[in-house]
Amino acid sequence: MSNRHSIIPIRDALSRVNQNVNLIGFVRESSFPRKSLGTDYVSILKIVDESYKDEEFSVHLFTEKLEHLPVVRSYKDIIILYQVKSCIDCNPYQASPGFRLLRPDIGFIRRMGNLCATFPFRGGGMDEYLLSLKHLKNKEYFDVVCKVLHVEKTANNTWMLFVWDGTDTPPLSFDMHLQDDEQSRLPLHVEQFPLPMDIICSFPCVGTVLRVMTNEAHEKFGLNFKGIGQWVRIRNMTCEVHFGLWKGLLLSSSRFRFLPNNDNTVLDCIRNFNFRVAEEEGRLPSWSSPPYLTVVDYENVPFATLMDLLTKPEVDVTVKCIVRVVAVFPPQAKDFCRPIESGQYRMRLTLEDPTARIHATLSGDNWVKFFGDSFSIVILKSKVNKLLGVLDGEDSSSVRNPPWIQCCISLNSGEYRICGTSFVG
Repeated sequence: MSNRHSIIPIRDALSRVNQNVNLIGFVRESSFPRKSLGTDYVSILKIVDESYKDEEFSVHLFTEKLEHLPVVRSYKDIIILYQVKSCIDCNPYQASPGFRLLRPDIGFIRRMGNLCATFPFRGGGMDEYLLSLKHLKNKEYFDVVCKVLHVEKTANNTWMLFVWDGTDTPPLSFDMHLQDDEQSRLPLHVEQFPLPMDIICSFPCVGTVLRVMTNEAHEKFGLNFKGIGQWVRIRNMTCEVHFGLWKGLLLSSSRFRFLPNNDNTVLDCIRNFNFRVAEEEGRLPSWSSPPYLTVVDYENVPFATLMDLLTKPEVDVTVKCIVRVVAVFPPQAKDFCRPIESGQYRMRLTLEDPTARIHATLSGDNWVKFFGDSFSIVILKSKVNKLLGVLDGEDSSSVRNPPWIQCCISLNSGEYRICGTSFVG
């Protein structure tokens, strides 16, 4: 701005329409930097100060280059909007080209910094739009408060956020043929390629880690986003279903705001999660309940999530899980009730819980124990259909909703095997 007068309160700026003013404030919310409808880039900030703390003042920033837009790193961030001379006493970690800080205004910055500890903070947005991950709804617009665990660039040059709030996303039905697993097998995750093991091991083992995709408007999102490891409120996002897995979607109009750890919604998330994992059944899916279609031999084996198994690839262990069978291979009863060359029965089950999907082998004596000693194709098909959620009298093209089962899973040399489990119907 060409006006080099002193900083004024935001409330005073409201009466100076079409005038250049100098402002300073806390950044409460920011849109994701993106390409504008023209040739430049745009970001929308919402700022507050002492004079305007019950509402939020919107600022539209346009720059020729994406890297010149402000990068918000914390709910404590302060922005000063004008052009002034530089001062060695107070150095911003980012400044737009030509920005020079006026010496008289350093006092404003220091005062704002001191004010931050006691300044009232609001989560922003209407609570009627706020959903937890356990209440996700397909193709509706909503806000979510979550912790950003990781950001990854995808193969098609978009970005994927991995977010978590400690709850379980709802289980989904499948609208597909059972035999589809033979040609187009259900993916184990939304991302095209599996994450490095060190990243997976950093994720919580309880609660869904939701994958959230950006769109083409956020071409350099991951290069500018500084929120990994922080709690945020993502506003105006949506979601869709990808092969029976939830996938979040950011829109061009989506925004985010960093939240302090003492924000009431954040505290509720942390408190609810701690209460959940402290209980004996804390690792059971929130949506499951007995009776189950199966029983297990090892009642004293501890419950675990599938993410518990994924994060311990080097450990040989046997655990008890509550899962759904979402696919089988081979898909036809005439194939999986026929012994393989070794003389053993063998099939692969795709299992899921709210934390992950895995392939697990059912073979040999464990196969016989699971299905019983009747090798009738009709009986075996009926049992597998029940596992997959196919109703009696319905064909394999029907919408199916697999029930929850309990099973023991052993991890040996990196292979998951179902053991000590019997189908009881």
